[in-house]
Amino acid sequence: MKTQKLAAIDIGSNSIKLAIIEAAASDSFTVILQERERVRLGETLKLRFIPAEAIQKSAEAIAKFRSIAESRNVNKIIAVATASVREADNSNEFVEEIEKKTGVRVEVLSSIEEARLIGIASVQNAGKRRGLLLNIDIGGGSTELSLMQDGYPEYLYSMKLGSVSLTNRFLFGNPPKEKELKTLRAEISSALERPTRELKNKKWQISTGTSGTILNLASLSSFLISNLANKYAELNYKNLVKLNQNLAKLPLEERGKLPDISPNRAEVIVAGGQILEGVMRALKIQTVQPCNFALREGVIIDYLREIETENLPPVPDVQDRNLRGVFAIGRRYGYEEKHALQVAGLAEKIFDSLALTYKFERHQRTLLSAAALLHDVGFHISHDSHHKHSFYLIKHSEITGFSEAEKQIIANIARYHRGSFPRDKHPEFMALSEKDRDLVWKLSAILRISDALDRSYECRVKDIRFSRKGRNLTLEIISEKDTERERETFELKKDMFEQSFNCSLSLT
Repeated sequence: MKTQKLAAIDIGSNSIKLAIIEAAASDSFTVILQERERVRLGETLKLRFIPAEAIQKSAEAIAKFRSIAESRNVNKIIAVATASVREADNSNEFVEEIEKKTGVRVEVLSSIEEARLIGIASVQNAGKRRGLLLNIDIGGGSTELSLMQDGYPEYLYSMKLGSVSLTNRFLFGNPPKEKELKTLRAEISSALERPTRELKNKKWQISTGTSGTILNLASLSSFLISNLANKYAELNYKNLVKLNQNLAKLPLEERGKLPDISPNRAEVIVAGGQILEGVMRALKIQTVQPCNFALREGVIIDYLREIETENLPPVPDVQDRNLRGVFAIGRRYGYEEKHALQVAGLAEKIFDSLALTYKFERHQRTLLSAAALLHDVGFHISHDSHHKHSFYLIKHSEITGFSEAEKQIIANIARYHRGSFPRDKHPEFMALSEKDRDLVWKLSAILRISDALDRSYECRVKDIRFSRKGRNLTLEIISEKDTERERETFELKKDMFEQSFNCSLSLT
């Protein structure tokens, strides 16, 4: 991969941040610029609605960052949004308005995808490619835990504990009253009950912490001990407890005069410190190593890995590590794994046969594989209209390795593996971009005939071969068993394929 410049914009609950990097590879890049603008979208979390003035303020910051990025001749700008946009009822309006005002397309991350990307960044920053690493990220609207095994997610969890949101909900005094702090700690403790149970028997070698909150707490703790502020100094639990006690006694004006603490951070540092203390106490963490990388760097690392993967020869099969979360969802809803694997395998072979002609990309194959593996999970709810139930379950599941937009594509592909074709009156389909709608048409068509070729649920088709002569495509079935049922179903379900690819499809 040739050296390139990339910009990542992180639309968080406390601020909007920019990072510009120069990269030779996913594990070899230099951060050449970092900027931030305070917007405080987290203040809208309670309303679950982003007002027009907040959208405008966000657009102004993003337009500024785009101008900076373009002045640095970046090759690509990647923008992501987290809790405040994710949980807003008008998140789609926010995304559309930002793109209209700035030309920047924003990807809204699921909470689990946010945790995965932050985990990737923490592993790279810590140089911990082997063993278990636990990262804590405290944002304005949520806190993410990322347990990474050999650089891959082992456990991801997101809690609605943010420094901005908890400040607005619980801390009103200046300084906060003891009763307010007690209620805040109870809220934090309650949110940590589940991850504490689920991580009880895990033994990680290192604990890291991302986010401005943790970097500031580390700096203050260092100053408290040695009179020298160092935001990358190891943060000890006992020292954090003392620091939090001192911070809680200071009025806002005094907190803003502390080393490395801006007035904006001073407003939320008490809640942020209590969150970190609660996490460390619940998970019995004695020290946290502050981490300079966070979501922005994770987004860039993940993008660079995608580019590297695209350049590899043959595409991955259904055992791809990126699909581990998909298998977990399938098993949760009791899917028939043998059938799911057979359909996914056939879909991948058809995709590979068409990839060169139709300029399909490697990651699109993974979307198809995910949809093929999950196309029947709707049986968990009901046999009738199970394709629609599959859409619902996929849409509302936390699947690691995929953005919210990609999850919508996967859900739509599964939705159309049977039943009607996509129509303008289907709101979930029409919510997709024109490009993504076209992709859903093509990949759903592939999934339909792949599903037909295992109509017996007995994996009778061992292999397939495609041949083409002009507009005529021929699919040859290789099998030692009777495939009459598969052939009959194929004839009934090939029409979407013929329409999608403007061809005539026959079976031999």
